Amino acid sequence: MNAHAKTSRRLMEEAIAQRARCFLALPEPITGLGELLCAILESSSRGLMLESVGKAACGPHWAGLPVTGFFRVKLRRGQAEETFYTFDSRIREAAPGRAGTARLVLDEPRALVFGQRRKSLRLEPESGQVKSAFLWRYDKGEGFTLNAPSLRDVDFRSGQARLADISAGGLRLALRAALLRQRPLELPKGQRVVVHLELNEPRLPGEHDFWIVARVRHLSRDDLSGDRLLGLEFLASGQLDHQAGKIRWQPVQGHIIPGLMEIFFHWDLDKRRAKSVDLHR
Repeated sequence: MNAHAKTSRRLMEEAIAQRARCFLALPEPITGLGELLCAILESSSRGLMLESVGKAACGPHWAGLPVTGFFRVKLRRGQAEETFYTFDSRIREAAPGRAGTARLVLDEPRALVFGQRRKSLRLEPESGQVKSAFLWRYDKGEGFTLNAPSLRDVDFRSGQARLADISAGGLRLALRAALLRQRPLELPKGQRVVVHLELNEPRLPGEHDFWIVARVRHLSRDDLSGDRLLGLEFLASGQLDHQAGKIRWQPVQGHIIPGLMEIFFHWDLDKRRAKSVDLHR
């Protein structure tokens, strides 16, 4: 066993000692479940043994399926620090457990990859992941004019405006100096805006069409280029009622929009898998 495998084994043993839960991402078309919350029973050369916390109908047809796990442990480096890890594996055995639970044996993970909580994931979308993006100034009394956005999809496609990074609770918007010279954009600190994003994630159901009210929390300017960065905090999310011609808004709870959180989790795993492949070439 090499040093990396020993470290992974120790981390998994620590997770067992802390009774950490493992979120297991499953191939939904085959299992009927997108994710399964499991207790970690054992980690050894015989494999990783898990048991679902709730009831889950499983069977031998699960054997051989690829899965991705996500768990957290508390490590002490001066003070307690919560750390998150992901891993890729394959189901070796699957059988019904006690009280209708699922008992699974996975191939021992070859590597544990440092991760983050889903709601903390922050990343820059790749080409093709954003179908369209728009932004409007929002005034509490007057609202906003739907057919007069401050930033249009063409601005994002041309690179004049860019989603520098985005999370389930906010985003960082980069604006080129050339765009600011052509089109004065009054977006001071505290200004509210409406953001409309249409995202591309076929692995999750739904249209992934997001209407968001956000507030400008941070501003910075590159003195050399004149480019501007804006940090936006999400305040509310909504759905467009086509018949009424209005958007029904709901306040953001817990600083996250759940639909975004699930999409970004998939995108982050894709990035980690791609890095892992590159390292093993």
